[in-house]
Amino acid sequence: MNKYKYILMLLPLTAFAEPSELPFTLQPDQCVALEQGQSCFIDIKVKWQTKTKGDYCLFVDEVKTQCWQATKIGLWENELEMKTDVAFSLKDSKHQMIYSGKVQYAWIYKKRKNKAVRWRMF
Repeated sequence: MNKYKYILMLLPLTAFAEPSELPFTLQPDQCVALEQGQSCFIDIKVKWQTKTKGDYCLFVDEVKTQCWQATKIGLWENELEMKTDVAFSLKDSKHQMIYSGKVQYAWIYKKRKNKAVRWRMF
């Protein structure tokens, strides 16, 4: 009976605790192609949050993609085609990096060296 008292005492603390949000998230963080070298298509979602309001820009492989003015949070959703890993970064108005992350490119089958048909009838 004593062990159940401790469990009941901890329940209210966990029930009312706010879930901690990560300040920078990429979803999904991996794209899988069927064969090595093929394009991979994903719907990417980037969410970010800072402590102070400011002007921020999202860069995809060092290319400015979207900017936000006087805000603390941002959301960017888009379709992405990739054949290699793609780097994401959030920078402030002074071009200092605030957050960074990467979506990894993966494949199931290795690229075949010879694309010739490998079967014979006779």
